[in-house]
Amino acid sequence: MSKDSTSLSRLRAEMQAFRAGFNNLFLATVSPTGVPEASAMPMVAGDAGEFYIYVSALSRHTSNLESNPQAGVLLIQDEQSAPNAFARERLSYQCQATRIERDSQRFNDIMRVFGRRFGNIMETLQNLPDFQLICLTPVSGTYVRGFAQAWRLSGPALDDLQHLNPARDG
Repeated sequence: MSKDSTSLSRLRAEMQAFRAGFNNLFLATVSPTGVPEASAMPMVAGDAGEFYIYVSALSRHTSNLESNPQAGVLLIQDEQSAPNAFARERLSYQCQATRIERDSQRFNDIMRVFGRRFGNIMETLQNLPDFQLICLTPVSGTYVRGFAQAWRLSGPALDDLQHLNPARDG
């Protein structure tokens, strides 16, 4: 294995470990009138790289996703653990949103994961008729590890890393 492929493998593993450390995400949506809105919410990650959120239909981000299923997702290093506020480690994704029907096996499987992760509150939330399970499927992304350490994510699993500065070696 070459030095470049070894360092990319190590970087990919770091990125995956960083991603696995989150129970919440920041979500960016756009209203039907073009107003950007941001929110934060609990999530569970799927086996294929997708994110699942369980949200109220009464919230603006849910109605925004119904009118425009494109969304942004951000996972970002906690401020207290970051040595520099300008160079916080982060993953950002552009996603396509789809609703998972309540009467599907997939809904039941994902809700069990939510229950294990977030506890008894999920029993209450699951019985509220206005709540919906949304799948956010990443279609592109960026991984930033610090200053001059930013990569575009591509490939079927979004795990091919291309440094954003083409003059720099991977």
